[in-house]
Amino acid sequence: MEREQVVVRSMLERNARTSPDDVAATFEDGTSWTYAQALREAYRAANTLRGLGVGRDDRVAVMLPNGPGFLRAWWGIACLGATMAAISPSWKGGMLAHALTLTEPALTISDGVLRGPLEAARPGLRMIDAGELAGGATDHAPELDRPIDPWDRHHIQFTSGTTGPSKGAVASYLQFYLTGSWIGEGLSWTAEDTVQCDLPLFHAGSLAAAASCLSRGGRLAVRTAPAMSRYWDAARECGATFGFLVSSMAGFLLSRPPSPADRNHGIRAMLAAPLPPNCAEFQDRFGIDEIVTAFGSSESSAPITRVPGIPLVAGSCGRVVSGFECRIVDEHDIEVPDGQPGELVIRADLPWSLTSGYYDNPAATAELWRNGWLHTGDQLRRDGDGNYYFVDRIKDALRRRGENISSFEVEQGALSFPGVREAACVAVPDELGDGDDVKLWVVAEEDTKIDFTELARHMAGELPHYMVPRYFEMIEALPKTPSMRVQKFDLRARGNGPDTWDLTANGLKVTRAGLVAV
Repeated sequence: MEREQVVVRSMLERNARTSPDDVAATFEDGTSWTYAQALREAYRAANTLRGLGVGRDDRVAVMLPNGPGFLRAWWGIACLGATMAAISPSWKGGMLAHALTLTEPALTISDGVLRGPLEAARPGLRMIDAGELAGGATDHAPELDRPIDPWDRHHIQFTSGTTGPSKGAVASYLQFYLTGSWIGEGLSWTAEDTVQCDLPLFHAGSLAAAASCLSRGGRLAVRTAPAMSRYWDAARECGATFGFLVSSMAGFLLSRPPSPADRNHGIRAMLAAPLPPNCAEFQDRFGIDEIVTAFGSSESSAPITRVPGIPLVAGSCGRVVSGFECRIVDEHDIEVPDGQPGELVIRADLPWSLTSGYYDNPAATAELWRNGWLHTGDQLRRDGDGNYYFVDRIKDALRRRGENISSFEVEQGALSFPGVREAACVAVPDELGDGDDVKLWVVAEEDTKIDFTELARHMAGELPHYMVPRYFEMIEALPKTPSMRVQKFDLRARGNGPDTWDLTANGLKVTRAGLVAV
């Protein structure tokens, strides 16, 4: 793999050389950078960091929202061959302290708003404001002891930490590139394409897609966060040709009243993970030519994708990408038959395509790489045509009266009920205290009241009887990570309370025939 295709510094240098006046990035304040200016900003940031003692392979923590400051920090670190440890701006307290203690950064880049949480989490931390990267240093190319190669370390990405302290997954440049390159390649991005970069850049998926755009000489439309209430207007204003939808974003857009803005934009293709419940309806309403999707993680890049040319199968996350090998296995790493759920394990033909492990955590790395395969911790199933389907995170799966239950499938059953905007299924202890019962947290559409009896009746018609929740509770908003993943550990910890609706206590029972009174 050529450096100019994969390595951030090499990509910036090539684009500045071949297309200096092309726009590299636009920002919410109306400003923009050409590729020539982007390289100057990167060099200036790199020289500022070098003047503060940052060298090759040093860890530099970055805790910033999307914007020019994040790009300067990322590109400046990359131009030195140092390693970015990207930290969510929402972290504080013990989570933040753990990330800083684990990585021991030579320097932390943040802003005035976030300085307080950083100082509280790690007194004496060496910090610099992102604004200081913009001026005061020369913009010549910083010298390197050797070129930066695809197998060198690009960043450390923190896991969600739902079962313990967050782990830092180490990503090479090649792994980082492969996480997003399939999008640009599959959709044939050119220098004329603009990627709406509104999901958080500290997250590996958004960051890697941005790198894929740079690799192909396109434009980044950097936005602080998705403008969900005016999504299509925002896309038109920034000239986006490509957008990202994760978690419940597609469902939210479909739930909005039809508007002339729905088709008044230039987006021709979107990544949706998961896919909308009805892709044809989504594409027709919003004028989207192509929808792509994938399975990926901080550890695995994107070994399973759906791009044009592969059938768009409802519920699927695609097929295995050339260069990767995937298996669905049981708890003993024995492959299971098609149609049966199991853990997805992966290996790759090309070295450095997957994470080398967790930073300073050999025990977790050994567990991750059991028997020579990377263990994802995700339950998937495969059909006879080679399509893969996400079932659940293994730690989020439920077992109720001897039956395994996918929380994802329970949630999909609820989302097809009118008025339900979002849903999250979690386990709660059953009455005997030795097993799971099923609870559904529900976010309703604005000015909508959900009748739980009717919702349970609807779900009994959509799902096997044992998957229908016993407990239901309204919630104004689901707790989420900045990358839009529901924090189910939070919901599990809340348990049941006075606002919980109990199907059994209301004289109802779910049988194979449906919802009945008892």
